[in-house]
Amino acid sequence: MNIIMSLKQRNTNHDAIASIYDLKSRLERHDIVLEFIDKLILKNIPEGAHIFDLGCGTGQVAQRLLKRGYQVTGLDSSERMLNVARENAPDAKFLLDDARFFKLTPTFHAAISTDVVLNYILSIDELKNALQNVYDALLDNGIFAFELYIEELCELEWQNNESGGGVKDDNVWVDIWSYDTENKIGRKDTTIFELVNGLWQRSDRSFFLKAYSVPDVKSVLEQVGFTEISMFELKQDLGVDKAFENACFICRKPLNCTSS
Repeated sequence: MNIIMSLKQRNTNHDAIASIYDLKSRLERHDIVLEFIDKLILKNIPEGAHIFDLGCGTGQVAQRLLKRGYQVTGLDSSERMLNVARENAPDAKFLLDDARFFKLTPTFHAAISTDVVLNYILSIDELKNALQNVYDALLDNGIFAFELYIEELCELEWQNNESGGGVKDDNVWVDIWSYDTENKIGRKDTTIFELVNGLWQRSDRSFFLKAYSVPDVKSVLEQVGFTEISMFELKQDLGVDKAFENACFICRKPLNCTSS
C-alpha cells in the first residue's frame, strides 16, 4: 500500500475531545454500527478482507472488525484520537490524514465511514474530494458504506436546539446544539471540564456539521464513479432502534474501471 501524506491543513478539532470520546459515545452504539455493516458489507466481501475505516476515531469499530478476522486500516485527522485507537485496536493500522486530502493506491475490498464523519465536511466540493479519495483507495468491485445526517431527516432534530452532557469521575461535559437554516449547518458547542493532576481544566470547542440532501449525495457519488447506489434509513429500513435520524449510503466501485 503506497501512502502519500497530504501537505494541506488537517481538521484537528477533535483532538480536544479524544480523552472523553469513548465516554461520550455509548459503546453499545459501536455494536449497532457493526450490525448494519454486517448486513450491508461483510456478507459481500471475502473472509479476511482488508477494510478501510475513514474517520476511525478511537478505533472501536476497527477492533470489532479485527475480532471478526478482517484486516483494518483506519484514518483520522486527530492525532489524539489515533493515540487512543492504537490502544483500543493494537492490531490495526492507523494513518494520520484528512478525509478531504488523503491519497492511497487501490488496496481495500471495502470502506466504511461511521459516526457521521462526512458531515464535518462543510462544502459539496470537498465532500466530492473525500468520496473520490475513497473511490481511488478501493479495489475494483469494492464496496463503500457510510453514515450521514441528511437534510430530509435531521433538520427538525437540529432545529430543536437540544443539549446534552455527562458526568464521569474525571470528566464533565455539556453539548449545546443550534442550527443555521439558511446554510443548513448544525453547530455543536462543547464545554469540557477534565480533572488533571487534581485541578479541573476547562476547554471549549465548536463543531460544525453540514446537512446534505439525498439528491446531492447521490449526484456526487455518481460523478466520482460509484454505481449501485442505495440509501437506507437506519431506523425504518435497517431496524436500528437507537439510531439518530441519519441514513446509510452504500455504493460500489465497478469492475475494470478507471478513476474519474
